[in-house]
Formats: sequence, structure tokens, C-alpha cells
Amino acid sequence: MWVAIVVFVLFALLFPAVGPRRRGPMLFRHTGPHWRRNYGRRTFLKLGGALLVSGALAFSGADEAVDRLYSKNVRSHGTDRFAELVKFFGERFWFSIWALLAVIDALVRTNAVSRWGRRNFEALCVGLPTLWTTQRVLGANRPSSQDGSPRWRPMRADNAASGHAFVAAIPWLMAARRLDGRLPAALARAASVVTGWSRLNDRKHYLSQVFLGWTIAWNAVEAVDNGEERTGKEASGTPPATLLPEEVADQSAERLPDQDHGT
Repeated sequence: MWVAIVVFVLFALLFPAVGPRRRGPMLFRHTGPHWRRNYGRRTFLKLGGALLVSGALAFSGADEAVDRLYSKNVRSHGTDRFAELVKFFGERFWFSIWALLAVIDALVRTNAVSRWGRRNFEALCVGLPTLWTTQRVLGANRPSSQDGSPRWRPMRADNAASGHAFVAAIPWLMAARRLDGRLPAALARAASVVTGWSRLNDRKHYLSQVFLGWTIAWNAVEAVDNGEERTGKEASGTPPATLLPEEVADQSAERLPDQDHGT
């Protein structure tokens, strides 16, 4: 944990700044718009679709079937070792790391690393209420628990969505939206599911629960990153894409020279 904190703080402090601004905007300045975007109709429709898929997996027996087949045919000492390694990226302390980078961006200096950490922190703040609500309200349990049922039983447990899959997916999905080129973006998106896979390997979550945690992360990243693009355009003073005919005529008349002073 402490090694990760030191590494990311050093990157945020030493990575060269780009652009005229020395510091980013005030902390939580755009959190309100991000929340409205994440809890709007469009996002709830996407979450509803994910719930339909997860419910089908949980109640059809597909979750248990995938768990049995994977444990019997795929899981090994090697997958356990790799799962233990990548599980690290979904631990709770990453919230503190991204929060620290957000503070550096707002109060010390802004660069690509600090802005990336700040967006990750904003996405966590936006998505965590959805994650916690889904976990508790659906009430499904782990494969390794006493009853091991993936079926939804409201308020009985809090494992219906994978927290590790959610936390680990956010920085990769955020990076994928900023990377140039299809291959780097595709690799980042592929990396976003690796920690979720580790929970499947360790029998800590069913497939439906990993899928729900990852989907909540996707929605939160989309809300924050789309909001950053929109507020960035507003801050730069970009004019509207379309103007009314009267406004176009007025602007054209202002740019024409005064013809009364001709020859």
C-alpha cells in the first residue's frame, strides 16, 4: 500500500505539467454535474440492462455452472498466484491514493498523472453509492459462503456486486478513454476485467456479481469523463456549434466594412 502511495505521489509531483495552468480546478467543483449524469435516465437504463443479465445468470443456474466448470477445469496453483497479485488493484486503499492525487491536482500542480488520479477519485465518489446500494438491496451471497447462493435475497448479504471489480476497473477504463490508438485502449479495457476475474478464480464472487461491479464502474467513468469534456469546452470559451439565422446575419454585418466611406 505505502509503496503504491509513494510511487503515485512522486509521479504526480515530478511528471511535467502540460498547458498554462499550474493547478487544476477546485476539488469537487464538477462533482454535482457528474452525479446528475450518473444518476440520470440514460445511466439507469444501462444499469437496468445489466441487472437483467445478472438476474438471468443468478436465477438460471448459470452462475453455479460457471463456478463449477472453472474450478474443475481452469483453476490451478498458477491462476491462484496470479489472482493474488491482481487482486491488489481492487483493494479499498486505492480510494485514498486517488483522493491524494486529486488534492495534489487542485492545490499543488496539475499534469496528466494528477488529472488521471483526480478523474478516478471522482468516478469512485460517483459510483460507490450505486455499488453499495446494489450490494445490499439484492443481497446475494458468495460461492464460498455457507449457503453459496447467487440468488437475490434483499438485505440478507452484501455480495451482489463485486467491489474489487468496481475499484480496479475505474483507472483502466478511464485510461482507455484517454489513450491514443485502438490497441492501447483495447488493452486497457481488457485489463479492467482482470481483477474481477481474480474474484471469480478465488470463488469470492459469481460471474453475475463481477459483471455488475464492472458495469457500475463503466457508468461512473462515462459520467465523469463525458462531464470533463463538456466542462473543458465551456471553460475554453468554445462557441456553440449552431447559431440562429438572425445571429449569423448580425455577426456577418458586424464583420463587413462600412460601405458609406467607399470611393
